[in-house]
Amino acid sequence: MNASVMEDKPTIYIKTLGGFSLRVGDKEITDHSNQSKKPWCLLEYLVVFQKKSISPGELINIVWADDPGVNPGGALKTLMFRSRKLLEPLGIPPQKLLVQQRGSYCWTQDYSSVLDIDQFEAICTRVLNHDLDESEALELCLEGLELYKGDFLPKSEYESWVIPISTYYHSLYQKLVYKTVELLTKREDFSRITSICQTAVGIEPFDEEFHYHLVYSLYRDGHTSQAIEEYNHTLDLFYNEFSISPSDHFKDLYKSIRSKEQGINTNLDSIQETLKEDASGGAFYCEYPVFHDLFQLERRAIERTGDSIYLCLLTIGDLDGHAPRTTVLNKAMEHLNHAIRDSLRCSDVYTRYSISQYIVLLPTVTMEKGEMVMKRILGNFRRLYSRKDLIVDYKLQPVLPWERTPAGLQE
Repeated sequence: MNASVMEDKPTIYIKTLGGFSLRVGDKEITDHSNQSKKPWCLLEYLVVFQKKSISPGELINIVWADDPGVNPGGALKTLMFRSRKLLEPLGIPPQKLLVQQRGSYCWTQDYSSVLDIDQFEAICTRVLNHDLDESEALELCLEGLELYKGDFLPKSEYESWVIPISTYYHSLYQKLVYKTVELLTKREDFSRITSICQTAVGIEPFDEEFHYHLVYSLYRDGHTSQAIEEYNHTLDLFYNEFSISPSDHFKDLYKSIRSKEQGINTNLDSIQETLKEDASGGAFYCEYPVFHDLFQLERRAIERTGDSIYLCLLTIGDLDGHAPRTTVLNKAMEHLNHAIRDSLRCSDVYTRYSISQYIVLLPTVTMEKGEMVMKRILGNFRRLYSRKDLIVDYKLQPVLPWERTPAGLQE
């Protein structure tokens, strides 16, 4: 077709990331406006693969993948009619958009179409595969992130043809976020990193690095309490929703936040006030990095005092020794937490070690007393949680003194 004729025709803007929509000028249709799935599925497929003609057989296999007994001829003609009806609000004759020619179907080549995934991929290719000036790269990164409103065709996410395409663009998105964070970190623009990562964890809650950068940027931007709140929220999310343990890399972030330099203060009364613990009974629960430091402190002390200290590990499992399903495990871990807290002295320390484990530090006890403490915890747990399909296994081990090299350094 003559280029000047094409220029006189309106451009069709197509979005597939985070939802499906087509827009011509101020007229738009979206997959939110109609609950009928198959007409949208047909339209999506023809739009995404708009550069090729598609046979009736291929369309039937896509749209009726789970219904091999469908009457192909009549069903496809009816569906094509319904898909074209969806296009009517755009103000262009639908027969000119969904085209049938020489026994095949295709999306129009007579109108210019701008597809968001093509724009997004082009940006990612430039940013990730070429050595660009940092300012230019950052500008492109932000443009790409603005395009990625969510995963590819979310209402059709379980369609066999959608899954690999969605995975591809999702992977590009993750890489683009990492690149953007890297560029913004150099500029110490932590406020913008926070905003980007808040969006990113909404799209991909499984990505630990997104959570890491969100917590770290909040901390670096001066929002320490929000950073700790987000850190704790992430731990709960990983343990309770995903049934996985965050990495040591993520857990060590807590140390960085807690060790933030304090302002100079010569008033001890004021300092004691800030160090006060909220009134609470039972043992002291802390995050794993804090537990790690307290363990090292106790280990150093027994070299001098000769006291006996035991490390205790409690693990929840089913009758076969495997981790129970998530909903059961979450409830059991909550009850075990209460049982540990209420069974120990206020000076005892414990933390969550993994999705199904707690570890406890018991100073000044013998093996016999340690066994008694463990049995008290198990008894309290059983009073709170009476199901017989779970067991709590425990292990006790004495903590050995801190060893030094001849130069006085830890081995």
